[in-house]
Amino acid sequence: MSFEPVERKWGKSPLAFPLTVLLVVLILLVPLVVVLTRLHEPEPPGLALADELARIGLSSKIEMTATDERSGLRKVEVLLRQEQQEVTLLSREFPRQSWFFRAGPPSYNETVEVAVGELGLRDGRAELVLRARDYSWRQRLAGNLAEEVHPLLIDTRPPVISVGEATRYVRPGGTGLVRYTIDEEVARHGVMLNGIFHSGFPLYPELPGEYLAYFGLPYDTETISEALVIAEDLAGNPARGGIAVNLRRVNYPRDRINLSDSFLRAKMPEFTAYYPEMSGSYVEQFLYVNREVRGMNDRRIREITSDSLPQRLWEGVFLRMARSSQRAGFADHRSYFYEGSKIDEQVHLGVDLASVRQAEIESANHGVVVFAEYLGIYGNTVIVDHGQGVFSLYSHLSRITVEDGERVERGGLLGYSGVTGMAGGDHLHFSMLVNGVFVDPIEWWDRSWVENQLTVGR
Repeated sequence: MSFEPVERKWGKSPLAFPLTVLLVVLILLVPLVVVLTRLHEPEPPGLALADELARIGLSSKIEMTATDERSGLRKVEVLLRQEQQEVTLLSREFPRQSWFFRAGPPSYNETVEVAVGELGLRDGRAELVLRARDYSWRQRLAGNLAEEVHPLLIDTRPPVISVGEATRYVRPGGTGLVRYTIDEEVARHGVMLNGIFHSGFPLYPELPGEYLAYFGLPYDTETISEALVIAEDLAGNPARGGIAVNLRRVNYPRDRINLSDSFLRAKMPEFTAYYPEMSGSYVEQFLYVNREVRGMNDRRIREITSDSLPQRLWEGVFLRMARSSQRAGFADHRSYFYEGSKIDEQVHLGVDLASVRQAEIESANHGVVVFAEYLGIYGNTVIVDHGQGVFSLYSHLSRITVEDGERVERGGLLGYSGVTGMAGGDHLHFSMLVNGVFVDPIEWWDRSWVENQLTVGR
């Protein structure tokens, strides 16, 4: 039996044409459905405030963001509504960039400045309204609408400051105190003295509205051009009150330090281990340390001592190193000489004390250790926060026996004296700081001064 090949005639099949048409329709319809689905997307724009907003004051700023990653933003509005009154703070429309995908920008950020006094609104409850519309083809091509309503309080009245007792006479490098009251809850308050802000703290935790602030006057102060208690309430309204602070002149001593080759050979290798960028001769390395490293160290100290615990931990007079003699004073103006020529000038911002080698170094008062490591010209250093902006610093230690965050008592062991850093002999460099400002420790060692000047209102 033999089989003849069968010739298939596809073109004559009754299903060939409908299948071809269906295939063409699917090829055209699927992309169209995808395009229409994206153009007809249902997701509304996103709205957000940069910061939580509960109040606005006489002059405020509102930072908002609108986003729409799919069809893009069409319009953004910010309004302030109080009862039947509605004020437009911002209205921004974005022209169509395309008839297809992402016809508007994907995001928009704006900081709106609000001058409530010019809007005809009164103090009291109000609503902040954020709106955004996108370029979706939904809502008959009107787009998706997003709206957020944030209840808030309009408060245009500044806080009232009443300045009470204050230190009347302060010398450069000295410390003072101001007591004051504020009649409402505030977000920020303290003393502004010659452009330096000294944060205030509650005088009595159980009695709101009563505050005090310690302030330090830099050693090089020549005049007091600004002395204010400042406050800013929760709505951002500022207030100021003047302080009668008088400057007492003082002349700090000058000192000459002769640098020897043996000193440079002994000290510079220590610094190269921490600052490998040093180069040149020993004299050039010394100048780098005495200028650049000193500057870096002092900036680091200011950073550490600019944020303090809110509660006062210290009590009474501060301890001076036991059985010690003073080798250098606060704000001594030092001139450095090498081979008979002056090569540098710096100011000594502490008191150098010496007794015996490897002497025990004790905390001058109760506090919390906030720094305990090597610090350039200061060598091994411990910084103790005594609360409310008051700090003590202990440097050139041979060994540190405490750690960051450790609570220490008055007279508690911190370490042992030594010659680390820019020290020519075994001693303790002791400093006091108030809100990042170096002040004269001698005042803090004086019992009558502490009791008379720093216990105001207690």
